[in-house]
Amino acid sequence: MQAEGRLVPPIVLGEGVYTVPEVARILRPTMTEHKLRYWLDEGLLGEPKRRGSRGRPHLLSFRQLLQARTIQHLRNTLGFPLQKVRPVIEELSGLLFPRLFGKEDWHELRFIRTPKGEIGVFDGVQTYEMKTHQLMISEAVIPELNNTLQEARRDWKRGEVQIETFPQLVSNAGIVAGAPTIQGTRIETSLVAYLAQSLGVKRVLELYPHLDRDAVMQATRFEGKKPLAA
Repeated sequence: MQAEGRLVPPIVLGEGVYTVPEVARILRPTMTEHKLRYWLDEGLLGEPKRRGSRGRPHLLSFRQLLQARTIQHLRNTLGFPLQKVRPVIEELSGLLFPRLFGKEDWHELRFIRTPKGEIGVFDGVQTYEMKTHQLMISEAVIPELNNTLQEARRDWKRGEVQIETFPQLVSNAGIVAGAPTIQGTRIETSLVAYLAQSLGVKRVLELYPHLDRDAVMQATRFEGKKPLAA
């Protein structure tokens, strides 16, 4: 498939396809649609599965959702400004993401904080600053970043991400194209929230006896709905 002279990878059923608003919803509260569109325009997430136009949304992959979460952690969890994160993201795109989301060995990669406050990487052979590629003696490891990458690898292998602050809600790339669902089911949070608002939580539990009240309430809160009073 081609668009504007570029080869566009096919969309495969079961791999997860996300619009920008859906990614922002799954990665909230700190992710926004504006931020994602800016990162796309700047090329920080790579080429979308389908580039949008007027009346036609961008379509992103599950891998791009995980890349966006990794960049978000770099900025929010570690507190690095975008100008400092940018060269790191470019290095991640070329060095790490192909390993992280492929079959190559990636476990030897370790990220460190340099004496100048930059980010360095040990690639299994040598340590260098990611911004300048200058070789250096290894400094303190950044456990938060390494943990973030391990989490991304784990979620990539299982094809599922947990929705933050909602422990029973997930986005699984192989279930209903990645739409948020109750974990372990194919039931979308949007349906649960609609039914809870229309019929009440008790009726939802009668319709879906394998769900528990907490899962129903989490779906309702996530979707911004108020359940019908009993």
